[in-house]
Amino acid sequence: MMVVTLIGKKLAKEGIEFMYLGITKNCRSCKLKTVCSNLEEGRRYRITKVRDKSHKCSLHGEVVAVEVEKLPITANVKKEQAEATAIEWHPIKCDFIGCTEYGYCNPPVKEKEYRIVSIAGDVECPKGYELKKIEMDDMK
Repeated sequence: MMVVTLIGKKLAKEGIEFMYLGITKNCRSCKLKTVCSNLEEGRRYRITKVRDKSHKCSLHGEVVAVEVEKLPITANVKKEQAEATAIEWHPIKCDFIGCTEYGYCNPPVKEKEYRIVSIAGDVECPKGYELKKIEMDDMK
């Protein structure tokens, strides 16, 4: 589904992917905040079209309207969960913050039900957990 949002003019290029991290304190009183902060925190997006409309911005100097598509979430799940078509997703309970897989075991997304889009394969876990790397998306 296509969504229109605003992004810093220097960042606005078709094909660029980014993660929306939320609204900043400086932006909370801006009249454009509802358009700039209309994305889901912790989700990745890809710019599909840059529009001509621009606005002044105290954070970026200038922002432009862009069309974006929400991308699937890459995450690690327990091996048996990857056999389903949908899962109630929860982070992997692991305290090894230095692990290269830690971000995939604990992506900054809501704990809720997702559909599995694809299975990328096995994960080599230094703690010995049997994990699979998947792409998951919102239930439709």
